[in-house]
Amino acid sequence: MTIKPLRDTLIVKRLEKDLTTASGIVLQSSDEADKALVLAIGPLVEDVKLGDIILANWNKATKVQNSLYKLQEEDVVGIFE
Repeated sequence: MTIKPLRDTLIVKRLEKDLTTASGIVLQSSDEADKALVLAIGPLVEDVKLGDIILANWNKATKVQNSLYKLQEEDVVGIFE
């Protein structure tokens, strides 16, 4: 089943924070930002592309299933380069 977003909607997969160091030490928390991978975009999305890694306002995101979320383009805080 595929999802085709409408208007300025994005479907993103929230990326897990890496809480283990290269040497195998498990950390309690991470300062790394919550990132998401853009999987699908609606026809009115202007600045975000498929495959972008973004920083989102997670308070406005809606969980679709497991680690998939729906949000509007205006709720994207930035795009990682």
